[in-house]
Amino acid sequence: MTQKKITLRDYQRWALDKLYEWFAENPEGNPIVSACVGAGKSILIAALCREAVEWDSRNKSRILVIAPSKELAEQNLEKLVELCPDLGIGVLSASLGRKQYSHRDDVVIGTPGTIVKVAEKLGFFDLVLCDESHLINPKDTGMYREIIRKLKTNNHYLRVVGWTGTAFRGNGIWLTEGGEALFTDIAASVGMKELLKKGFLAPLVIGATATQVSGDGLRTASGDYVVSELAQRLDRDELTEKIVGEIMEQGRDRKKWLVFCVTVAHAEHMAAEFKRRGIASAVVSEKTPKSEREAIVKGFKLGRVKALCNVACLTTGFDVPDLDLIALVRNTKSPVLYVQIAGRGMRIAGKDIEESIRNGKADCLWLDFTDTTALLGPVDDIRGRPAPRKKDGENHGTPFKPCAECGAINPAGATRCKTCGTAFPPPAPTLNTVASQATILTATGPRLETFPVDGIGYQSPISNKTGKPYLQILFQSDLSYFRINLFLEHEGYARDKSIRQWKELTTPPTEPRDVVDAVQKIQRGEVRFKDVESIAVDMVSKWKDITQVNYRREAEAA
Repeated sequence: MTQKKITLRDYQRWALDKLYEWFAENPEGNPIVSACVGAGKSILIAALCREAVEWDSRNKSRILVIAPSKELAEQNLEKLVELCPDLGIGVLSASLGRKQYSHRDDVVIGTPGTIVKVAEKLGFFDLVLCDESHLINPKDTGMYREIIRKLKTNNHYLRVVGWTGTAFRGNGIWLTEGGEALFTDIAASVGMKELLKKGFLAPLVIGATATQVSGDGLRTASGDYVVSELAQRLDRDELTEKIVGEIMEQGRDRKKWLVFCVTVAHAEHMAAEFKRRGIASAVVSEKTPKSEREAIVKGFKLGRVKALCNVACLTTGFDVPDLDLIALVRNTKSPVLYVQIAGRGMRIAGKDIEESIRNGKADCLWLDFTDTTALLGPVDDIRGRPAPRKKDGENHGTPFKPCAECGAINPAGATRCKTCGTAFPPPAPTLNTVASQATILTATGPRLETFPVDGIGYQSPISNKTGKPYLQILFQSDLSYFRINLFLEHEGYARDKSIRQWKELTTPPTEPRDVVDAVQKIQRGEVRFKDVESIAVDMVSKWKDITQVNYRREAEAA
């Protein structure tokens, strides 16, 4: 069988090359590849398996891939079969219903609960690839560590590569920190900022929520709020009614709503309120039987369920690219959980953001009914932190410093990070700072204000840049005017976006050929502007961008 060509994106090729460089320079130790949501970890893992096996045809590498859940094992297996058809692939996963492997397999993939029972019988492996490696115990205990100990009886020089979108633990400390840490360095890091700029992620946009619940005064355990106390604060009828009402109001033009709740009872109360108001909803949790959970998620993907309320799941291995609204109805102090929740909405519905927009998803609305965003800050700016330093007099070992940007371990005297190239600043006094506004992304974190709309007008100025006319829709609020520009004379993405906005603003739906055609349709009465109640405006953007148009209910009914 002819091998299928693997065409990697530029950052994927860079990440694998950085990993190979790391192995060449480090004869010992276990590296991490930090790759955020949407980076294509399953493609990277499949490409590494193929390249490692093909590196030396006479002494092929043998690789074990460990995925923590059925969904992730399934995703990785699909990519391996698709991209590496000539490799022998064994499967060891009770949750997948498959235990088929032999010592001749080039790659064995499975889930830890099944692998640990037979690890010492699996033979010689050169590499172990651990997906979602932030789940591995920082102490030398737990299922993953037991698997690695058993495998090392067959190969003392076994190397482990961690794969994660969050190279830190729930308490924010880098995975490379600690005397018993399995991982020793971060070989490559691909972050949200890069993929947002390249158009491989959809931005999150903040919706201004009138209801916000603070976590002040709640106890914490293992780095996050005590669930029972959090439930007492959030699972109240009056709050549920207000929050569901806000989600329905702000999400009326969104297709798929994913709601993160505190407990199963809380999720059930939220779902019941949605149903009472005529919204198809369902609940999934870790306790939901697998077959039932799969059926619910399938219904959500197909649009039969609009509001999916979940508890302690759907943070990894949940791939619904057209998800366009996330409602956070549970406070968290965990940076890992925060990044995972936000990441669910950042996948694109196509090969890039332009195709995603054509397919109906330009962004994902982020509705935070807690103080989490204000507490943890922009999600694309979340970083790990060093562990507290040892007391004076204890052995500090070789001096080093982790990079604040990617977490890679660098010599203490380094002026730039060896992995990502970030410059290390000179020592500076520690300052206490407080963020003035809560934003979900550094690049797309608006400060929204809502303005009532008194009237709507239009004009067709000429662009100084292109010399082409464009249609400018003017929203009057008291003595202020805000505008949406429709570039109907353009081609490609600009026109597609403008046509979509035109159809949202006017009724009945039409598709004007150009600006003149649009103006004539308005003047002849063929279309009219919908009745707009208010607009949300990003007051920190250069042109005071309108981020949301809120229509009166009678206009919606019409």
